[in-house]
Amino acid sequence: MVKQLLVTVAVALVVVMIARMKRGKESAGRSDSGSADDRPVSTTALAGYALAAVMIVTAGTLTWMGWKERNEIIEVVVIDARTGERTVYSVRRKALGERQFRTVDGRIVSLGSADRMERVE
Repeated sequence: MVKQLLVTVAVALVVVMIARMKRGKESAGRSDSGSADDRPVSTTALAGYALAAVMIVTAGTLTWMGWKERNEIIEVVVIDARTGERTVYSVRRKALGERQFRTVDGRIVSLGSADRMERVE
């Protein structure tokens, strides 16, 4: 998750640096008497800034949505096949394994061979 965000920021920085270098070459080639503030922003720089902004917003949104989904609390019903007894636990989605899980209150539950687990979404 952090790696995706760092890659996105790195790409955005590269785009910004390329736009600035290109703008610097254009200003060095010109001998206008106008100040640098009077020049309009080039289309390439504008496209670069827009692309960088879109990438950062997209990466942030996807990271937030993934975090939200992994931390969603679901109910897990454990059924003992021998007695039919049902026990309900609250579990975060990321803490749910095949035969073991950690409840919201910190208990670790391991299922026996006769136990069955059902998720209630």
